[in-house]
Amino acid sequence: MKKVLLVATSVALFSFAAEKFITMRIPEPTVNYHWNNLNNIKAIADQSNLPHAQVKFIIASIDSLQKDMAKNARLDSTVAPSTPAAVQKKK
Repeated sequence: MKKVLLVATSVALFSFAAEKFITMRIPEPTVNYHWNNLNNIKAIADQSNLPHAQVKFIIASIDSLQKDMAKNARLDSTVAPSTPAAVQKKK
């Protein structure tokens, strides 16, 4: 019986562990600038003399970052454009 309670308690405690999310507020022109820079880096890497495996890794890493950015991006029209970029933790 004690083992069952111990296991149940452990499962209950671990079930409350959640991922932490970080929300960054960045003006749209800044995001577009960095997005274009990432595309330029991919093009440069593709035309470089680096080994094929390294180029594939660079491009896959950038693609993964861009996919996550596009998937999680939200337009916040309530923020004035003059507001400085801030990092906030989401509860």
